[in-house]
Amino acid sequence: MIDLGSMTDKFSEAGQKVVRRAIEVSKSRDQNFLGLIHLFMALIEDENALFVETMQAIGIDPNSVTRLLEEELANSPIHVGRKMAIPEPSRDLLNRALRRARAQGRRQIESYDIFAMLFTDMGGAPAEILRRLGVDPPIAIAASDTISQRVQRKEEQNRIIKIWKLQSFNFSRLTADFLNSMVTMREKGVTPALWDTTDVSLSEHERQRVEAITSSLTNKSIVLMNEATIWSRAIYPLLVLAEQGGIEAWSQLPLKALYPRFCLEGIADGVLGYNISGLTKSFWLVVVQVKREPEAQDPLIQICGAMLAAAMLNWELENRLPQEIFGCYTIADNWTFAHGLVSDIEADRPTMSVASSREYVERTEAETILRILKSITGKYAQETERNSSSNPSR
Repeated sequence: MIDLGSMTDKFSEAGQKVVRRAIEVSKSRDQNFLGLIHLFMALIEDENALFVETMQAIGIDPNSVTRLLEEELANSPIHVGRKMAIPEPSRDLLNRALRRARAQGRRQIESYDIFAMLFTDMGGAPAEILRRLGVDPPIAIAASDTISQRVQRKEEQNRIIKIWKLQSFNFSRLTADFLNSMVTMREKGVTPALWDTTDVSLSEHERQRVEAITSSLTNKSIVLMNEATIWSRAIYPLLVLAEQGGIEAWSQLPLKALYPRFCLEGIADGVLGYNISGLTKSFWLVVVQVKREPEAQDPLIQICGAMLAAAMLNWELENRLPQEIFGCYTIADNWTFAHGLVSDIEADRPTMSVASSREYVERTEAETILRILKSITGKYAQETERNSSSNPSR
């Protein structure tokens, strides 16, 4: 490390790593000073996921930013002197990062503190690069601060897991005792009005597709089929038919969510969501296929666990409360839906209210099932479109 004066011991290991890498970037170009552009490049290399997610959040191609930063580095002046210089803008950035850490009750600067403060110097090269790409720096400041807080929260929760051995539960193995001890559950029972009054029409093409799916089940013993066959023949094809407005169906998606007192993880057999292949995923419906096992848990408990995990992941993106999430568990070709509202997410004991549907048999009620699925995706497709139109940079 170069001489940072009184701030030398104010960096965490991750913060030191960024500063060391920034020094290496400067030395490799014989520039001999620690500038904002060197710190920016170090952050791109050491905190790439944070950088990419922030740039995508403000509608910028991360590669375009990197390319312009490389141009800045190529044209940067050289400091002549025996010691590496630290210009005032860099000192100001690190001081702002320290104040941010102290304001959040931490003694040392983390790498994400430096990143969160990177664009606050309106006259600095990082802010100017954003302007050249058509984005006002204040937009990036807000996005980087929000995403940095999310990264901070995950790192703190990971430390808690290591130090206190936070209880971790696979939602396929959840029990009623767990939910009652960790979550305030408010069950509303079967609520037909939520499901049997959907005002969704099907096109002739969709009706034909549904008929083709159900005909593949006719005169076959569903009981004798294994879960994979039922999933591929009956369940997943209807999920795909419900896709619209950028909302896609996926299978076998891992979910892991950290609540203040517990961790939920497992594999969702199916999901309907937005940007599932991207960094910022949103989940609207999670599906659990109940396995034929001697010690299988209550399927409603399983789906509640998956819904809790998805709700936390959605909340980390948008901080909206309560978090609305839909779920469904299938047994053979029978579908049971659930509607959940999760609140008090940051509390030691979150609250979840759940309203379920009756059981729908696909062989005779496939069109009804598809209408329910399309009512869910239609609702969120409209919401996604509204959010996109209100923020054209996305």
